Amino acid sequence: MSEKEYIENIPMWAKEKNTLSEVKKNIKALGIRLPNLIHVAGTNGKGSVCAYLSNILIANKMRVGTFISPHLIEVNERILLDMIPISDDDLESISKYVRERLNNSKISPTYFEYLFYIAMVHFSNSNLDFVILETGMGGRLDVTNVFDDNLSIITSIGMDHMQYLGNNIGDIAFEKAGIIKCNSTVIFDDSNKEVNEIITKKAKEQNAKLIALSDFEYESLDFTCIKYKKKAAALAILGARQLLNNIENIDAAIRNTIWHGRMEEIEKDIIIDGAHNEPAIREFIDNVLNIVKTKKKKIKLLISLVKDKEMDKVFDIIVSNLKVEKYYLTSIDSYRTNSISELYNSLNILLEKNKRSTDIACYNTSKEAFDRAREEKKDDEILFCVGSLYLIGEILEENR
Repeated sequence: MSEKEYIENIPMWAKEKNTLSEVKKNIKALGIRLPNLIHVAGTNGKGSVCAYLSNILIANKMRVGTFISPHLIEVNERILLDMIPISDDDLESISKYVRERLNNSKISPTYFEYLFYIAMVHFSNSNLDFVILETGMGGRLDVTNVFDDNLSIITSIGMDHMQYLGNNIGDIAFEKAGIIKCNSTVIFDDSNKEVNEIITKKAKEQNAKLIALSDFEYESLDFTCIKYKKKAAALAILGARQLLNNIENIDAAIRNTIWHGRMEEIEKDIIIDGAHNEPAIREFIDNVLNIVKTKKKKIKLLISLVKDKEMDKVFDIIVSNLKVEKYYLTSIDSYRTNSISELYNSLNILLEKNKRSTDIACYNTSKEAFDRAREEKKDDEILFCVGSLYLIGEILEENR
């Protein structure tokens, strides 16, 4: 078995969550030493912030390690040096090293934790100026929250992963704010009053400097990117300003950032987006409405959702706000996928409730669904694919 195959067979979840003190012991056992750290949490936009900030720092001659999740096609995408994925050779050799050094550890790392250890060893060996860490889920108890970073960035916070983080926005914000360290700097999206109060309270407790996104006139940024990417770009620019005395090439760094699977046009009038929770779907709809208004075209929608997302609510938002010519429903290759019948029943009920007589086509695989949707798309239509980063990854892999 190759190391890559070994990694793919590691369980996603542990029976009991490994504590941060145990993770810190493993970090010490691996001999990890890192430079300046930037920690990014939030519900949506984390990956975009990491990508923009990485490219700004790289454009200013800094060497940057970036740890993100999930990947779309290859696991290597999670571990980036100057935005270049770790090579298969490095992944294999470092995985062997991690296994050997943690052989006597009392805990068994989960899939995410194991990749985190590989990334940290890779970064520790690479003579970097900065390391950017994206939280996996939450923040306070996330495996990435084991370092004393000087800068935290918190993107917009909404309802997601409620079974783990809490059933209300306050509880979720509390978990995200857990990345704020003593005497650090925190940049945050202050668009939600309740979230603001929780982040502000935590920052005061930690004697942290607080910088709100609303203090920055990001709407005036002359970037041809959609609204949520403009927010992510603004958070990244604010972050770079805290890290470097003189910043150059911001415009080029932002414009040259490619973040796959986020409102990405992969073919003419075929757009993929990984929006998968209520706030992200609302942003997606805003972007769809702007695009079809500009292009004067109709909408077709290919969608799949995983089980831990609020399927009925997501469909309700879509049906209530978009006039869709045809829906293409599919399942994905994951134990978390909703069945075709679950998707169909939920969508059909909401269409009837809203008095919409829209065609629904169901397919067992994303390949079948995408191929048929692409084949049927007319010149006056745009096909949008949405609902899960797993779906987007499958579409990209099938069409690369």
